[in-house]
Amino acid sequence: MTLLIVLTMITLVCAALSLGTLSSQDAEQASLLPFADDPEAARQMTTETGLVCETVVRPAEEPDPPYTWKA
Repeated sequence: MTLLIVLTMITLVCAALSLGTLSSQDAEQASLLPFADDPEAARQMTTETGLVCETVVRPAEEPDPPYTWKA
C-alpha cells in the first residue's frame, strides 16, 4: 500500500512539473486537438468560439481493398 501511495505522489509531482511549463498558447492548442483531424469540425469550432486550431490534419486515404477472386 505504501508503494502505491509513493508511486501516486511521484506521478502527481511529475504531472504538475510538466503542466507548469506549459504556456497558455500550448494549453489552448492541446485543448483543440480533438478537432485537428476533422477540417469541417475545426471550421465550425472556430466560428462558434473564435479559437483557431493551428494544426488541421487530413486523415490518410484508405488503401483500395484487395482484389477478390471469384471461382
